[in-house]
Amino acid sequence: MSEMKDYYTIKKMNGYYRIGCAEKSFGYLITGKDKAALIDTGSGFGDLKSAIRQVTDLPLYIINTHGHGDHTGGNAQFDEKIWIHSSDMDLCRQHCSYAMRKESVERAKHSKNYETGEVCNILPEDFDEEDYCTRGTGNLVPVKEGDIFALDGATLEIIFTPGHTQGEISVLYKEKNLMFTGDTTGSFVWLFDKDSTDIVTYIKTLEKMIELNAKEYIGAHSPRVMYLDDLLLYKHAAEEADYSKGEPFISFAGTETKPRVCAVGGYTLKDMFKPGFAAVVIGENDE
Repeated sequence: MSEMKDYYTIKKMNGYYRIGCAEKSFGYLITGKDKAALIDTGSGFGDLKSAIRQVTDLPLYIINTHGHGDHTGGNAQFDEKIWIHSSDMDLCRQHCSYAMRKESVERAKHSKNYETGEVCNILPEDFDEEDYCTRGTGNLVPVKEGDIFALDGATLEIIFTPGHTQGEISVLYKEKNLMFTGDTTGSFVWLFDKDSTDIVTYIKTLEKMIELNAKEYIGAHSPRVMYLDDLLLYKHAAEEADYSKGEPFISFAGTETKPRVCAVGGYTLKDMFKPGFAAVVIGENDE
């Protein structure tokens, strides 16, 4: 069962809550006996703080998987520290700047559903654009590989998983062997932006995640959880990526790198939502 918390839809899963909204960027809430943890704050167009507080009033850790605005835009709604890898702090500051928040708002006004082709305004009815654009980053503090967040009944470990960004992290829920991956991996991973690593680093990250052998790998942009076989497929896509054979990709970010989609097995962008699709999006100098 799921229920609406204003702008947000919160669904109770097996040991955690999945926080969804029209932004199409999921956050995750894990509650222990004496503390709770929120993984990512999305774009923050709605009142995320109130939504969280309708679920739990426990002291809260807030963890950003990386610095992009669709994962950090809600940070400033909270007084708590925001834990983020030091390599992504400047990226977070950039994405939470007035100018980039303004760009995020404009995209939200003309948000496209790539599966249906529908375009609509996803902002809440009472959205205050000027207030949103001046919010900033929240109180950023550094987190690193191996750091532990103990919630009394739930133990979270930080895993450094660079690729999509220089400072991308994942969060391992040790008792349940669940790994919250942010944008670390998935069937369509951007590696072309200046904030990304090279593809070799991304492949090493996938190898690290595969070795951890989590029960589920839970990403930030799809309700479908990933399993070991999915990661093996994503690794195959990255290993065989060939920019010269890729399909041109139009994006609001990283256009100077002329990104191309390199998909496995002859798949194209038209096949994005079909089973077996896996791709990396790389720039002309990323191989």
